[in-house]
Amino acid sequence: MKYRYSMMLIGFMLLGVTLSARQYKVADRMEFDRTVPLLQPGDSVVLRAGVWKDAALKFYANGTPERPVFLCAERSGAVSLEGKSELKLAGSHLNVSGLVFRNGYAVSSVVIEFRIPGQGAAEYCTLSECVIDSYNKPQNKREQWIQVYGRHNTVERCWLAGKTNPGMTLAVRLDSREKGAYNHCIRRNYFGMRPPVHQNGGETIQIGLAEVAEQNCRTVVEENYFEHCDGEIEIISVKSSENVIANNVFFECVGMLTLRHGHRNRVYGNLFIGNGLKGTGGVRVINYGQEIFNNIFYRLRGQGTASALTVLNGIPQALPKEYMQVRDACIYNNTFYECATPWHLCFGSSEKRSLCPTNTFIVNNLVYCPAEDSLIKRYDNTDSIRFENNLLIDRKGIQKDAGGVKGKTAIEDKKVFQVATTAVLAVPFDFMNNPEVNEKFGQDKYVGAVQSGVAIPAIPDKNLYGPVWYKK
Repeated sequence: MKYRYSMMLIGFMLLGVTLSARQYKVADRMEFDRTVPLLQPGDSVVLRAGVWKDAALKFYANGTPERPVFLCAERSGAVSLEGKSELKLAGSHLNVSGLVFRNGYAVSSVVIEFRIPGQGAAEYCTLSECVIDSYNKPQNKREQWIQVYGRHNTVERCWLAGKTNPGMTLAVRLDSREKGAYNHCIRRNYFGMRPPVHQNGGETIQIGLAEVAEQNCRTVVEENYFEHCDGEIEIISVKSSENVIANNVFFECVGMLTLRHGHRNRVYGNLFIGNGLKGTGGVRVINYGQEIFNNIFYRLRGQGTASALTVLNGIPQALPKEYMQVRDACIYNNTFYECATPWHLCFGSSEKRSLCPTNTFIVNNLVYCPAEDSLIKRYDNTDSIRFENNLLIDRKGIQKDAGGVKGKTAIEDKKVFQVATTAVLAVPFDFMNNPEVNEKFGQDKYVGAVQSGVAIPAIPDKNLYGPVWYKK
């Protein structure tokens, strides 16, 4: 009996040792490299405050959900990675926070990468409260700032601004050899100034590529703030399936949220604020089963392919990088306020791009553009688009075109932000036999994104996005 109790005591002591977490404070790249192979679940690596020059860091370890492995600055924002510095991470359940990249550029083509060649990709890892500020390769050479591989990774509360060279600010990469959802999350980040690069490759976010567009990526991009992200026409380029782009702010961005490849993506709750700037756009729709609802399009001045809403024509038997036909799309309960000719339908129609949108719903939208001579520009036959219960107001008043209905509007004012509301009831509709959609948006709901009698949203404060300690 005494032996049994002794063994139990030794077991508890060993368990205590196993559960103890170590904190490693490192002063330079050499100490960091010696420390990383020692890391166990719950351990942390703390970088000494100061400038870390030419620090190409490889952070690899395996934590657990309850005991992740941490890499952080001695104080948030006090570690500045400069010169030719970058970070690659691989393993599982890693948390990286508080680092600033500036005054330099990456050794490779990526500043922060969720994989290490030869050691695999990252899974269930989080990058939070990190900064990349004007960190560009010279001579306008191409690079990505953040490249996400693996599965179940999160980028949150980061500050990413001042990218002037080609390459995505943030790219999500899928593996063509593997199937199954990736389930990444991009949340509460600040994406700042991105001037035009005058070539392809100026996206702020790209999710997938044409070659893997059929895969269900299921990445969520939510509650981010995009300000003056003008790199190219595609601010966000979705090139995979079943992603969610929700509750983001696009402030004076010259470009579009583009559903370029992939199917069944959902775009809702976003606020597109153009403030009358030329080229500011909303959503561009291509492919199958896209769902766009409850968005506010505010004083956007883009036209054609960069309008508030652009629905494209497709190519018969389209190749992966070409334009597929729009089919089974649903665009409902959105508000378009003082936008330049907000709807451009069948855009790109030509002898080659001859497939008009089919089985597509445009229902329960409020379009208030009293300075515009027309609200819709049709480039081809729109007979296969079902228009219903849209309240449309242009210079001549209420229009009956495109399922137009009569109704009064009220203008709600939040000082720097206005929006129209109405008490016209929404109607139910059969969207791909989806009872949830039909019930939710056909009962006790009004036309448009903002419900009559409900407090309208104010423009969120951009200082609430990204790390609070880094001045915008």
